[in-house]
Amino acid sequence: MTRYRSIFLSDLHLGTRWSRPEPLREFLGKVQCDFLYLVGDVVDGWKISRLSSLSHSHREILRRFGALARETKVTYIPGNHDAFLDRFLGGSIGRILFRDRVFHRTADGRSFLVSHGDEFDGAAHISGLLNTLAERSYDMALWANAGMNLILPLVGMKKRSMALFLKKKFKAMAGAFSGFESRIIGEVKKAGLDGVICGHLHNPVIKRVRDVVFCNCGDWVENCSALVEHLDGRLEMLRLNDSGDMVTCNS
Repeated sequence: MTRYRSIFLSDLHLGTRWSRPEPLREFLGKVQCDFLYLVGDVVDGWKISRLSSLSHSHREILRRFGALARETKVTYIPGNHDAFLDRFLGGSIGRILFRDRVFHRTADGRSFLVSHGDEFDGAAHISGLLNTLAERSYDMALWANAGMNLILPLVGMKKRSMALFLKKKFKAMAGAFSGFESRIIGEVKKAGLDGVICGHLHNPVIKRVRDVVFCNCGDWVENCSALVEHLDGRLEMLRLNDSGDMVTCNS
């Protein structure tokens, strides 16, 4: 059992066929922490109308979060896909706290804004049609990717993620268009904080931008990644490798 001070997870998209609950369940069974942050798009309200329609394996993840909340401070920050949970903001379900954003202080004294990040994405609010087109294109890429990865091992080639490549390219273009990174970094600097921890972009990364530590938790659709804070305050990005182990991911 590995103990961390904090664990940050985002973009699980429970309720979609592409969500990866099994490796997440295995990861959660191997770790302990004092703080667990669910940084948005945990449940995909764009795909399901109610939590009862989730499959058993997806509901099991939510039950696991509820069980962890007995000994861990669990904070859920809804994103754009699970905005239907905004009505619980400021309150709790069981022992899970619901907040629109929080400020986290690491063990080494640094202060971080924790937000899903969609509020800083201008493109996410410009056109519902654009968002729908992007989501459908991504779903089609995931289907094509699944078919391609059935064939590649048969011809001696490694599995590849065309969907992940397209998602990164689209998010990068959308982020540049909307000024996402500039907006969120500006907010952090204005508040006098040391960094930001967000989701939304599905791109696991820890980097320094304009003297601000920018962290994105990644996702549990393609990357299967988690941002963790060690007991000394050091931040590390973990990502599932081909052997099924969570290993350090630099970008």
